[in-house]
Amino acid sequence: MKTRELLHPLSAVRAFEAVARLRSVSAAAQDLGVTQPAISQQVKKLERHLRVKLVERVSNTIRLSPEGEKLAISFHTAFGILREGMEEAMAQGQVTLAVLGGFAQRWLIPRLADLQEKHPDIDLRLITRSRIDELDRGGVDLVIRSGRKEDVTSDAVFLMRDEARIVMSPDLMARKPILKAADLEEHFLIRVENSPRDKDWPRWLDESCESGFKARGWLSFANSSHALEAAMAGVGVAIGHWPMVMDAMLSGRLISPLGEVIDEDIGNYIVLPLGRTDSLQVEQLKEWLIEQAKVDFCE
Repeated sequence: MKTRELLHPLSAVRAFEAVARLRSVSAAAQDLGVTQPAISQQVKKLERHLRVKLVERVSNTIRLSPEGEKLAISFHTAFGILREGMEEAMAQGQVTLAVLGGFAQRWLIPRLADLQEKHPDIDLRLITRSRIDELDRGGVDLVIRSGRKEDVTSDAVFLMRDEARIVMSPDLMARKPILKAADLEEHFLIRVENSPRDKDWPRWLDESCESGFKARGWLSFANSSHALEAAMAGVGVAIGHWPMVMDAMLSGRLISPLGEVIDEDIGNYIVLPLGRTDSLQVEQLKEWLIEQAKVDFCE
């Protein structure tokens, strides 16, 4: 049979596929937005074209003939391939990036206008998580995660360092200066309850203060962004990781009164989840992220 003869009854093929998939003429008509008689006519047209009975009516229902069942399997496979191809074409250019919520709010989102300007063909889908172990949950093309080099995959690309320091508002510094670590005892300290930020203050105090340290009081928040907002409002002293506080410090909303830092061996890395492959847009996004980090860190 010639290709022209095979492709001639495409509307009939579509009608039969819907009937076979839904096992109902009325449901097929609703699915395709036509009348029931139109579906029945198209199925009969296909039967005449193939010279074989495909659908049999039994009481008030229908069933497929043995030939119809075989053809339905082939059509289901073919239509599945068509749907996948259409979905892939429609998703061309889309890149799904997963990051921690605070990182997105404090560093990434303020820089996205530059991405749009330089790469308007990238359709960015940004997913934010509250925990590091949730970042590479299915359907993600790229992940930005923090950790030591040995904690990330061997093909991870270094993005920027992630050291942490104490931060406070200039107004609070003017009212209650911090010139040495012991001066923190006169302040309310702002901490984050969720891992891994819940370990920041214990590490900083262990490295910088003598035993027996006692703060004036504590304020606890569920995430880093809220904790830093409180610090900028002069509520207390927080610990901020550099990508999270860089813009606020450059603008003067936050200052770091002491030189001590923690997590000097921790960085932020771009990670390609297992089983994912680079597309042109994924590679462009990686390069843009790296360039942004180089500008910010003068590397």
